[in-house]
Amino acid sequence: MEAYFSKQFDKEEFTFVYQPIYCVNKWSKVGFEALLRLQSSHAPIIDLFLQAYEDEKLAELDMMAIEGAIDCFPFEILQGKKLFVNLFPSTVIDKQFHFFIQHLLVMYPNSFKRVVFELNESTFEHNIWSSPLFKEGLSYLRQCGFQIAIDDVGTGMGSLQHVVEHRPDIIKLDRYFSKGLAHSKEKQEMVKCLSQYNEGNTTLILEGIECEKDLAIALTLDIKVVQGYLLDRPAAIDTFLKNHQLRESLSFGGIG
Repeated sequence: MEAYFSKQFDKEEFTFVYQPIYCVNKWSKVGFEALLRLQSSHAPIIDLFLQAYEDEKLAELDMMAIEGAIDCFPFEILQGKKLFVNLFPSTVIDKQFHFFIQHLLVMYPNSFKRVVFELNESTFEHNIWSSPLFKEGLSYLRQCGFQIAIDDVGTGMGSLQHVVEHRPDIIKLDRYFSKGLAHSKEKQEMVKCLSQYNEGNTTLILEGIECEKDLAIALTLDIKVVQGYLLDRPAAIDTFLKNHQLRESLSFGGIG
C-alpha cells in the first residue's frame, strides 16, 4: 500500500466492518459489504471522503479503503462469498487506478472473481458517468474479473439511466423502496418492475430491510437477494467467522 498512498492518511485509524448479503432461497450469505470506520471518531464516514475530495485526495483515500477491505477479508475461509467494496467513479478514471488494480490482483490472488465494486452515485461526480475514460475503466475492471454494481438505484441523479447505459452485473435498490414497502402499492410496483429487468443477467439486491412485513412483501415480489439490519448489522468480520466455524464444526460432527 505504501507505494500508492501518502502518509497523510493514518491507516491505523481505519477499521472495517462487514454486513452480510443474503440469498432468500436458502437464507444463506452470498456476500458481505465492506464499510470503512474510524477508530477514534463516530463522525459520519462520508465527512472524511468529502474532505478528501476537497483536498484532491479522494482517489487516494478510496484506493486505500478498497485495499484495506480486501486485505481484512478472509477469502480462503469464506469460500464462495463475494466481497462488495464501494468505489467512487472519479477513482476509476484516476491515472493510478490501472496500476492499483494490477497490484490487487498480484497481492490478493484469492480475491479473483470474488470482488464486486459498488459504484457510489455522488452529486459532485455526476458528469464522470458519461466520460469515455469511465466507460473504459469499467470495461477494464470486468476484463480483470471484477463485477460491477450500481448502488442506491432509484433515488440518485440519473441512476436508472446509468443502469441502462452501463449494464451492471448487480443493481442495489435504495433503502427508500424497502422502508414501508408492505404499505405502499407504488413501491411494490416499482420493485416488481425492477426485479424483472434484464432477468438472468442482472441481480437485484434490495437494501435496507428492517421490518419483517416489508421482507415478507419483498419475497412475494420475486426479490431473491436482500440486505439490512433485520437480517444482520455490520460487524467485525471475526463475528461472522465464529458463527461460520461453529456451523462447520457442527456439520462435521454430524449435526445439521
